[in-house]
Amino acid sequence: MPSKDIEKVLGQFKSDDLTVKLVSTIFGIVPGGPEFVFYNNLEGAVDRIAGGDQAVLEKARELMQTDEMGRAVWVADAIDTADAGISIYTGVKNLFSLFGGGGGGEKKATFEADPEQATDAGLKAVALAFMIYKMFPGGIGEKISMFREIPAGNEMGVYYAVAEIALPFTDNLAEAGGNVISKLINSTKGGVDSKVSTVLGGDALSQASGVLGQFTGPLGQYVDQAKGHTGTIMEKIKQYMPSASTVMNVADSATGAAAAGVDLMPVWRFLGARLVAEAAVLRAMKGV
Repeated sequence: MPSKDIEKVLGQFKSDDLTVKLVSTIFGIVPGGPEFVFYNNLEGAVDRIAGGDQAVLEKARELMQTDEMGRAVWVADAIDTADAGISIYTGVKNLFSLFGGGGGGEKKATFEADPEQATDAGLKAVALAFMIYKMFPGGIGEKISMFREIPAGNEMGVYYAVAEIALPFTDNLAEAGGNVISKLINSTKGGVDSKVSTVLGGDALSQASGVLGQFTGPLGQYVDQAKGHTGTIMEKIKQYMPSASTVMNVADSATGAAAAGVDLMPVWRFLGARLVAEAAVLRAMKGV
């Protein structure tokens, strides 16, 4: 995906989109994260972390033309549609299920009680680790450090912790975040590894696994940030979420959603494009 296409992805979003409203609400509630700043072009990313430096802008645009950056955005985009094979649920389908559309009844909100959704959360953790591997140079520790250095990295970490772990698996949150993530990875490894190898290839699985081995702790920290705030988040976002029953009937397919006129809120596409843009800016600033 060339630079112009990544910038086109950014340009698809407007400040009043439901996608933007959802993430800005979450980031406004969970403490410790960066202040959310909306932008929909590379210039906005440069303004956010490089003070509008034009030399950085041009270098970042060059970096965004690489296959590695394009692959990272493709993975983020693919998470939002189960059709692509990287996820079981679409990017926000699990959130809709919490509002009565999933038919989950009164079962416990644990990995063991909902293995399909647990596998989905495991898949997304591996996908995020793969993106980190692709976007940043250096050893695994350096890659993770650069991910955490940019605001968009922390946004992605917080969103994952809230939407994929804290809200759907509230009964697991009695444990420390790092233990929760380790339990998730261990309990879903077989199904996740098979699916990732099929969709992305064995090399991708190996690359992602290397990152994930050192990323469990940081992911756990994001989960700890989200603890205690799920009730507030639910109360806020349910004020503008579309009907759960409407979305759940079409959310397995991007085509079906478009036909029904439903905004599936492609959060991973939005946050993924921001992540790649800011990664390119940071690398341009560092000259790596």
